[in-house]
Amino acid sequence: MKKIKWGFKLTTKNIAVVAVLSALSFVLYMFVKFPLPFIFPSFLDMQFSDLPALLGGFSLGPIAGTIIIVVKCLLKLPFSSTACVGELADLLIGLAFVLPSSVYYRYNRNKKGAIISLLIGSFSAIIMAVVANRFILIPFFTKAYGMEAIVGMMKALYPEISADSVYKYYLPLAVLPFNFLRCLVCGVLTYFTYKPLSKALHWEENAKKKFLISKSPIDTERIAFNYARTLNKGDIVLLQGEMGAGKTAFVKGLALGLGIKEEVTSPTYAYLNVYEGLLYHYDLYRLDSGKRAEELGLTDYFGASDNICVLEWSENIKEVLPENCKQVIIEKKGNKRKITL
Repeated sequence: MKKIKWGFKLTTKNIAVVAVLSALSFVLYMFVKFPLPFIFPSFLDMQFSDLPALLGGFSLGPIAGTIIIVVKCLLKLPFSSTACVGELADLLIGLAFVLPSSVYYRYNRNKKGAIISLLIGSFSAIIMAVVANRFILIPFFTKAYGMEAIVGMMKALYPEISADSVYKYYLPLAVLPFNFLRCLVCGVLTYFTYKPLSKALHWEENAKKKFLISKSPIDTERIAFNYARTLNKGDIVLLQGEMGAGKTAFVKGLALGLGIKEEVTSPTYAYLNVYEGLLYHYDLYRLDSGKRAEELGLTDYFGASDNICVLEWSENIKEVLPENCKQVIIEKKGNKRKITL
């Protein structure tokens, strides 16, 4: 069973990003909201303040997303018109949305994983919204204003509603579809804005890429030997290069750098060779889809805590690849090779 990587590092950059996203979330929470009176009760405001928390949770991990939700609600407390009860409910609903989404996405960092994570988070948030309205919000407003006032605000939409049937009408006809719509909009916006944001947040990692020139297969092995020292268990390396570029020589160097004694050969016909339970060497040339890779169980080892995966021809299964992969590109330059790490 995989151990959850909560993984929020207290770097200056991460703290700054969380601060900016928290401020944006607070502004959205306070000012960017509007009712949909012809569809839902007028006191339900459509707002999208969970969006920055989702972006933070996807890019920096569950702890970052949690901090953004908590800070947003704390900043709102001095302006509360519900004796902080509304903010408590929004805190619970926001955490129910962001935490499951960002935890799942932490281990499934691809398009399919993003969609599934947002669906999980939406379902969790909708359930929490129903619970919060049933046991926190409606009881509070009933004590504050009286049940007749609550019924009066919903009478135009639900003519048959009464004090005895408030929950029967309000929960399934207002709370559930309202939060479904809100989560849907937040989820779609997250799906289409996260990737550009992620590239901006991690620009310095991309800037660290460098290339080396190999003049022989021995040079290629030496470069790979040194590169192996930078790898950690759980890493996935996408090894790209045309036929004859020297990918197998690179994997041989990796194996030596990892202390593996077994002879390394190309897994062209086996899809996968495993060396001493540590190095998983894939050749995916004959696969035509990520779905097929999943059917064969080849993706089961991605991101495991006790191995390092090296994938040749990974572009054939790109739809199921995690996003946090490392990349090595080997290019032919006459008799030399340009190796970009």
